[in-house]
Amino acid sequence: MSDKKLEEVYFFLLERTVRQFRKFSQRELSKREIDISGEQWVVLKRANEHPGVTQKEIAESTYKDPASVTRMIDLLEKRNFVVRKSSDGDRRSYGIHLTKEGKEFVQRVLPLAEEMRSFGLKNVSENDKKVFLEVLNKIYENLE
Repeated sequence: MSDKKLEEVYFFLLERTVRQFRKFSQRELSKREIDISGEQWVVLKRANEHPGVTQKEIAESTYKDPASVTRMIDLLEKRNFVVRKSSDGDRRSYGIHLTKEGKEFVQRVLPLAEEMRSFGLKNVSENDKKVFLEVLNKIYENLE
């Protein structure tokens, strides 16, 4: 196999793995009757980790399109999981805060999210995880 073909396979395998993890995660959430998408979960988790985080900061830190983040926050707001509050008196910028229901939901789902990540990494040695992170970061830096 030529070097060019190997490079194509690496990226194909990476994308395939990400898609498989998303499908696995959605199945596990559905089994437990947890009605949330993986994308919405990422937004909730960011708001939990950084109360008052802005929509722009969420989009940047999760590598998601700002319009998609806005739609997700709209949905989460309708479910009473988050509220938008003006940031530092700037009416154009809103901080995202979890509601009581949002905090309870995150606390309920967090152990499952950790379990799913652990399941995906089972049988992967600590050294392999370290090398994997190094390689992914090098590829990312190459593409910046």
